[in-house]
Amino acid sequence: MLPLHPLVDARLVAAEHAARVIAPAYDALDADGRRAHIAANPDSFLAALPTGTEGGADLATQRRALHRLHDSGRFRSLPGPAVLLLELTEAATTVTAVVVDIEVEAFLDGRIRPHEHVRPDRVADLASYLTEVRAASSPVCVLHRRHHDLDEVVAKARAGPPDLDTDLGAGDRVRVWTVADPTLRRRVARAAGQVQDATVADGHHRAAAVARRVGPDAVHAAHRPGMAGPAPLEQHRLVLTALVAADELDIAPFHRRVDGLGPVTAAEVQAVLREVGLDARPLPGPSLPTGPGTLHLVVADRWFALDIHHLRGGAARDQLDAAVAERSVLAPLATLAAGPEAAQLVPVPGPAGVGALQRPGSVGVALAPPTLEQVLTITGAGEVLPHKSTYLRPKLRSGILTVPR
Repeated sequence: MLPLHPLVDARLVAAEHAARVIAPAYDALDADGRRAHIAANPDSFLAALPTGTEGGADLATQRRALHRLHDSGRFRSLPGPAVLLLELTEAATTVTAVVVDIEVEAFLDGRIRPHEHVRPDRVADLASYLTEVRAASSPVCVLHRRHHDLDEVVAKARAGPPDLDTDLGAGDRVRVWTVADPTLRRRVARAAGQVQDATVADGHHRAAAVARRVGPDAVHAAHRPGMAGPAPLEQHRLVLTALVAADELDIAPFHRRVDGLGPVTAAEVQAVLREVGLDARPLPGPSLPTGPGTLHLVVADRWFALDIHHLRGGAARDQLDAAVAERSVLAPLATLAAGPEAAQLVPVPGPAGVGALQRPGSVGVALAPPTLEQVLTITGAGEVLPHKSTYLRPKLRSGILTVPR
């Protein structure tokens, strides 16, 4: 069973302000894009989110932004403990998530499995954010295999009108139902706690930040009985989590770009790849692979295809195009770095388009995405995927709710 808890002292964005407050997907914008968005829309919750800047210089600014949104009525307090049902539509794909708090132990003892490693520096920054700002708004997205009992009780809880229904523009939409009735809330929690193959889809660093903040005693033997007790668990031990059926998510690839290569030529790239047994076949122009086993590569505005079927290993992880690319394509390309500085590997989200792969002094590598079944198989075997192997959509948004930490 997953150790679930209702959201306590949570606030839901006020309907009349929601379209301005709810932030765009964080990693859909770079640092300059986030600054421009905040400047154009001071009510955006982006202003209250961590920036990724080294050190804590911005934490006080983010805390003030959060308090301003609270104090100005941009959020309303929920009347008591609640579970939220969140429906998010993005790019014609709709997911329904059960939003709860989950004890951090479940993310550490294998009940909720990771699918990639984390960066310690990023975890430290997010832990500092939680300590200073003392609030969470960005749920960790946990996917699971579809569960009939959960589907049934969620449908019952959504029978009435939503508490929030907001058009975010461009066809995107958010709807939220608050499950406050104790009996129905317990039914939702009981069914959600029984989901299978729970795997982090997005938010590894946020979950790890909670564990870092809790300290070395985060994993312990006594698992408390979830939502049965009248008093909430210490809130700093809880991870704001959205449980989503895996078959509702759309999976896009994370491509790769090798930067810092200087005035590299197509001939140099082809020569390096030939040394590892890869023949770069010219393509007529920009395009993405139509299936696994083929990579597309761009250098100096010239596009090539690489057949990597013969390099795929037997283990589930070694079958992934991202794993093959890491060991047999990206590492050789990095040897072309100009001067003493090492080449830099940049993950490129699939939705950014092929244009994001083309940069002077760089080589772009386009990959086909893994399947969700591959993700669940690899994590079920206790392994993790290569860093930034999946871009799952819809991306959960920040600024729909806040919970104290």
